[in-house]
Amino acid sequence: MPAPARRLLPAQVHLPSGGVARLSDAAARARASSVFGAPAGRGGGERASIGRCALDVQVLAGPSVLADARGAPLDPLGLPLTDAHVLRALLASAGVVPEEPGAYTCENCSAPFEVAPSGLLEIGPFTDGELDDPELDLPFDFGVSHPIPALRVGRAVCRVVRLVERTVEEAMPLLRLPDDGVLRVTPSLVVAMGIAALGRERRAPVIADALAGAPDEAWAAIVDLYHEARYPARLLAVHRCQGCGARNDLDVPLARELARAPLRAPGADADALGEPRSTRAGTRARASPSSAFPDLDGFEARVRAAAGRIYEARGVRNIDLFIDAGVPACDDGGEPLLGCYTPGTPADALGIAHPPEIRIFYRTFRSEAREDPGFDIDAEIEETIDHEVTHHLHHLAGSDPLDDEEREQIAREELRRVGHAEAVRRARRGALSDVAGFVRATWPAWLIAAVGTALAWCAGGR
Repeated sequence: MPAPARRLLPAQVHLPSGGVARLSDAAARARASSVFGAPAGRGGGERASIGRCALDVQVLAGPSVLADARGAPLDPLGLPLTDAHVLRALLASAGVVPEEPGAYTCENCSAPFEVAPSGLLEIGPFTDGELDDPELDLPFDFGVSHPIPALRVGRAVCRVVRLVERTVEEAMPLLRLPDDGVLRVTPSLVVAMGIAALGRERRAPVIADALAGAPDEAWAAIVDLYHEARYPARLLAVHRCQGCGARNDLDVPLARELARAPLRAPGADADALGEPRSTRAGTRARASPSSAFPDLDGFEARVRAAAGRIYEARGVRNIDLFIDAGVPACDDGGEPLLGCYTPGTPADALGIAHPPEIRIFYRTFRSEAREDPGFDIDAEIEETIDHEVTHHLHHLAGSDPLDDEEREQIAREELRRVGHAEAVRRARRGALSDVAGFVRATWPAWLIAAVGTALAWCAGGR
């Protein structure tokens, strides 16, 4: 079986800032070999004294690697961080720079998997200039303060942070930090991160002291905002779980300059508000499932009570109701379902008929409640059951426009992510593949027909 074709760096890309850059695949690979000390893909070779982000910038700064739209050399140090991280992602996506697979677990079924996320990046919108989606391409708002969990800044308690834009050169003190080094929040690091203010405080030394003692959840929220400001929303990979089909969104590139993990060892001391520090590194503080969500028996009681009311109001009956505590099913887009409807089937050869069924997925409701503190369990139960009853009524009527609408919405979301031009290219390749497969499967018949036609022609010409 032939090896898959190597993915090349795109010759031209559109950047989030609105500019256009040209890339040389050959020059980038030559430079990467020099910077990393070995060809990409063999692993190792990274220099321990400098952060991965800075190494990628060194590759971009190599001779003839990066140019502007007119072909003039382009210095990556002058680029906004958002542009630079897109270019870093493209380097990893094409295998120009190494990216070792990361270890993950499926968010739906908890099955482990390993993948190098950048290889799954959809680059079409960057190469085709389709960076105009009102959500995926919405610029970060640097003009406002953004809410964060409370932390103490001097004598005040702060609940907002304001960031400013940064170029690669301005952020270099942060980008150069070794991947295995200890992050120490200093005034220069605060400036490199682009933190202009914590609450009303604008002095970098005071902000640095506050961040060094910040509660884990406050630090994680600031890192999330930093990533939102510096990494466009399109920099994600979608991995579909082979077991349950769920969609898992992964960061691209995998190597980033800040981690959400605590700055200090969990439980080492009290946080700036005088409370014990969280022991869950890298996660937001959330209420425990036992206190925030009902157990399976309590959940089932609430579901059956809601179903009784809705069945009566909608005038339906004889629809089986099943509360599923296993791995939730997923829709065509890979999203775990809150509920689903299965039409009934007539009696089979053994005389067994299956009534229609509404299935409610306990684990999806529990996950949603964990992620969203404002999740209204009872309201969502009622909305889900009513939604599935609507599917049932449409099925009885012989047509389900609600199902058609849901599938169209999934297709639109995929189109936004992949890009219109790339979707057209894939459709054409798919059509050509279908034609080629048809020819491969039927060529003997075509050959026999051709021979028969030739013989008939020869006989007729005598």
